[in-house]
Amino acid sequence: MQALQVTLFSDGRPGHEKQSLGIIKALQAYVNVDVDKVEVPDSTLFDDLVSHLSLFFKVGKTSHSDTFQKTDLFIGSGRRTHVPMLSARATESAKIVTCMTPASYLRAKFDLCCIPYHDLVKPADNIFFTVGPPNISKKSSVHDPKRSLILVGGQDESSHSWNEMKLISDMEVLISTTEQISWLISSSPRTPESTETLISQKLDRLPRVSFVPFSETDPGWVEHKYGTHESVWITADSVSMVYEALSAGCKVGILPVVWRRKNNKFRRSLDYLLDEKLIVTLPQYLEGASEWHNHEPLNEADRCAREILRRWWPKNIQ
Repeated sequence: MQALQVTLFSDGRPGHEKQSLGIIKALQAYVNVDVDKVEVPDSTLFDDLVSHLSLFFKVGKTSHSDTFQKTDLFIGSGRRTHVPMLSARATESAKIVTCMTPASYLRAKFDLCCIPYHDLVKPADNIFFTVGPPNISKKSSVHDPKRSLILVGGQDESSHSWNEMKLISDMEVLISTTEQISWLISSSPRTPESTETLISQKLDRLPRVSFVPFSETDPGWVEHKYGTHESVWITADSVSMVYEALSAGCKVGILPVVWRRKNNKFRRSLDYLLDEKLIVTLPQYLEGASEWHNHEPLNEADRCAREILRRWWPKNIQ
């Protein structure tokens, strides 16, 4: 077939864009893909109201409808991309795929929603369940058992409490259990400046420990580190990075946070991974109560790509 014309809608958040890019890169293993990218700007409440009215009641001309006449597939992650993608469809044959759970009143308008099991969404013909979000990580064969990575998340008042002193203490204990491992610590966009300062003051000065703040990393930096570090420890709030590390074939440990709600979807996700013996918690590790088990790396991006092709371009898969 001719190259698949894909339009990627991005809300500017790297974690969201990685989900869409993961599927696009997986598609490229089966078919030629031409990609255009649309940046979705921040919008006001009034802008959102107008766009919803346009989508549901055909008020005025749909946004950019003439621009995407040749698009075969729209893909995007993040709530801010949902209405713009749906409004951009110019032909009936174009398919619209999202990698995150849309609002219930929008869900049926998507051709396919790739949704993690932990979101507890009711099954439907346009729902494809995944084990965590798709991502751009790839299985690595060069993991060094003497190198370990620690990835620090940050504040999110809606899901968990952030206790940076407890986190620093947990990392000190973890690092002290090993004598032969070199530790690399990095932060994330959500990491408070005060937490980064404490890491620099208390951990970066220790032997075999180095700290690289997120602000000093380039795109693709963390994926490269997944490929070279055999074990990765991640704060429990950073679930997307947990799945990235599992997709790279790393051994993954979890540094605890205090959840605000027992039924938190991220907690449900980690509980599932614990039940499947794909991760270990810090207390389990320190007590020797659990060991990392060998497992095949996750590859949810490929599963999503194959599902897209199976539904609409089946001649491209075997």
